[in-house]
Amino acid sequence: MSGGIGPIEPGEGTEAHEGPRPAPRTPHTPPAVRRLHEAYEGHRRAVLALGALTCASAVIVAGAALYAARPRPAPYRPPAPSQVFSLAYVGPAGQDPGQGPGQDSGRPPSGTAFAFTVRVRAAAGPAVTLERLEQSSRALAVEVEPPLPATLAPGEARDLAVRIRVTDCVHVARNSGLPFLEVTLSNGFEKEDHSYIPGDRYARDLSTALTRACPEDRDASTPSPS
Repeated sequence: MSGGIGPIEPGEGTEAHEGPRPAPRTPHTPPAVRRLHEAYEGHRRAVLALGALTCASAVIVAGAALYAARPRPAPYRPPAPSQVFSLAYVGPAGQDPGQGPGQDSGRPPSGTAFAFTVRVRAAAGPAVTLERLEQSSRALAVEVEPPLPATLAPGEARDLAVRIRVTDCVHVARNSGLPFLEVTLSNGFEKEDHSYIPGDRYARDLSTALTRACPEDRDASTPSPS
């Protein structure tokens, strides 16, 4: 019986050695394909950059639209000057504290039918300027001291001397009920004309002064205009 020779197995202390495996072969890319691939990658990056820029622009435009459409506070509008301005009749010029209404310490200055004092005040808001103070009657002329305009700070009060001269006794209304004073006020935001009724005491004092300046018998001797 003949014996065959089998494969030789490594003995103790020996190892089987294998040679290095060959690296996988990279398929060869034709130059035309490679250039097409590079062009596609460049185009893709440009498209992505353009898309990012478009998104950013859309976000900015949307943010600007929201900012423009945001609720805005109403512009500051102070109260009208007449709402914070007050005018009060103090009394005839030169009247002593113990004298009653309609009584003064002497005749008014020459050419003046009635001289009296008013107290003006601005309660709040921006400063109020008194630009004009007049009577409604064309037969009366008004002078104010110190001369107007007078600007009052918020909370400020000031006394003004007012003198009324008669320019036409024929058309003077001696008993005009509740005569009023016309003023023009401004506060830097608006200007308005307003009328103030100083009250019953002013009406009585004015009537007394006008009657004294223009007696009724004077009208009887003055021919009426034709």
